[in-house]
Amino acid sequence: MRRLVTIGRLVFGCLIFACAMVSAEAMPERSDADAEPVPTAAELISQLYQFDQFQQNAVERADPAPSSDLLTTAAARADAAATRDRALAELQRQTGTDVPVQHKAAAMRAHSVDAVDRTDGPAYVRQFYAAQLAEYELTVALIEQYLQSPDNEDIRSFAAAQLPVLLSELADTRNALADK
Repeated sequence: MRRLVTIGRLVFGCLIFACAMVSAEAMPERSDADAEPVPTAAELISQLYQFDQFQQNAVERADPAPSSDLLTTAAARADAAATRDRALAELQRQTGTDVPVQHKAAAMRAHSVDAVDRTDGPAYVRQFYAAQLAEYELTVALIEQYLQSPDNEDIRSFAAAQLPVLLSELADTRNALADK
């Protein structure tokens, strides 16, 4: 009987090993060509404008918010977005960077806070912060990706200066969402 159990374990182990080998062979190796393309300076600026548009739209939606903390946060972020937009416009002028026209989907994303129902009270606050979190994560990831291989030194400096600010706001947003 013990011999059958040992043989069964051996066969089972061989099957698991064979399955692992087959699935490893079936998975294509990831090459640098499969990696996300590094954004250009113009694409980074365009994304930052979209992020700022999102923040400015969010404060309008938070105006009659059920939470004064939410309204204060939204207003502060909209002010920061307006300041960043002015700096981006000046940077764009200085570098001669031509920013591509926003795609319809990107513009729609900037209005994602509109989908949040304000009458929901606490659920509204959670949804608001969840929408904020998604935007911060997207923007921070794009900046980090750009900084790996920047194509413009002035824009690299600007992005590097923005990253810690956005990471701090991202952490604040995560904490706010966790508290709700």
